[in-house]
Amino acid sequence: MLARSAKAYSPSHITGFFEIIRHESPLRMGSVGCGIALKAGCIVEVRLSDEREHCIRINGVEAEASTTKLVVERLAGKPVVVDIKLDVPVGCGFGASAAGTLSTALALNELFSLKMSLNRLAQLAHVAEVTNRTGLGDVIAQSYGGAVIRLSPGPPGIGVIDKIPCGNVEIGAVTFGKLPTRSILEDEGAMRRINEAGRKAMRDFMQAPSLENFMRTSKRFAYETELISERGMDAIEAVEAEGGLASVAMLGDTVFAVGLAGDGRKISYTLPENIYERLSDFGAVIKSKIATHGAKVLP
Repeated sequence: MLARSAKAYSPSHITGFFEIIRHESPLRMGSVGCGIALKAGCIVEVRLSDEREHCIRINGVEAEASTTKLVVERLAGKPVVVDIKLDVPVGCGFGASAAGTLSTALALNELFSLKMSLNRLAQLAHVAEVTNRTGLGDVIAQSYGGAVIRLSPGPPGIGVIDKIPCGNVEIGAVTFGKLPTRSILEDEGAMRRINEAGRKAMRDFMQAPSLENFMRTSKRFAYETELISERGMDAIEAVEAEGGLASVAMLGDTVFAVGLAGDGRKISYTLPENIYERLSDFGAVIKSKIATHGAKVLP
């Protein structure tokens, strides 16, 4: 007898810099680069429905959620209700669609006792992301958690990652609005700038892969690709004036920031109050620790 419901969690994910890797197979298409998975993420509950069709809700509101819908149609043997609760905004560079899709896949695997591995479920989520052009590298980072260096494209089992050794450092982020991923991925000029800057960023970063270097490399990437708004520039300058480091979440009009410890050479484990205050001058601040683990089923 099937359980009536199941839950799963996925961290969100901020990409700092990246290069797009094209491939005929969506399993091998994706991106290389670096980003951080955040504890502030997504919890999905799926349950059997008495209706004839699937229903997907995001924060209580029924939504099309085309990326998640592909996974639901692939895995759900019966009509289900999918309730997605997000701690982060959609379309602002937090990998929200990937988090919702990955955690939905894990929850459906539990609900229907499909006995599929994490790699296989993540591969389905990655293909859904690439097919809908809602993301290229979030799923593999969300599967593992931490500060993830994507060395080759694709989901777990295909893509290759490394990690920056770091604890659960606290970051602050402020968002100024949505930046549709699809529109940028369909702009050949933007993709050319991204790939040129991303290739250089990865080469420079790998000479000293630290969290501090990640922040600085990400900022250079944002300016070189012109994927930064005037408000984003102002927010970064304000954070730097307080002795912090800041950059832009890709792809979104969101600035994220960290503070430096007393010696000014290492990242602080907590977000300093002065950095928080400067960010709050630009809007509501999202605070989150870096996630130490990836997506998982919840009791």
